[in-house]
Amino acid sequence: MRKEVICSDRAPKPSGAYSQAVKLGDMVYVAGTCPFDIVTGELLFPGDMEEQTRIVLEYMGEILLAAGTSLEHVVKVTSFIDDLNEFELYNRTYREFFKEEPPARSTIEIGKFPAGMRVEIECVAYIPS
Repeated sequence: MRKEVICSDRAPKPSGAYSQAVKLGDMVYVAGTCPFDIVTGELLFPGDMEEQTRIVLEYMGEILLAAGTSLEHVVKVTSFIDDLNEFELYNRTYREFFKEEPPARSTIEIGKFPAGMRVEIECVAYIPS
């Protein structure tokens, strides 16, 4: 089995030595996705937890689409947020994308993000047969 690097031009390009996602068999591993503008690389919606969560999950959906799957097939999410006191703002938006049978999830508070950045999300999904 060979891994396949997945890259969508509808999500921010990697800023370092990593891939947006890697497909191995029928599984897709999406790297931490951040709320940066696709063209300029600038942070979108500085300080806004809900809008940053929304754009990150939209980007993840585009990456998964490029891999042949969708948010519907996500089995595990790891979320990094800058302040657990604002978890409910994050969670309210997250629920818009995972209404039924949500994936397993871990949420971790991060001590330091770039100024104004509130959230980064990664996931694991499967490709339905």
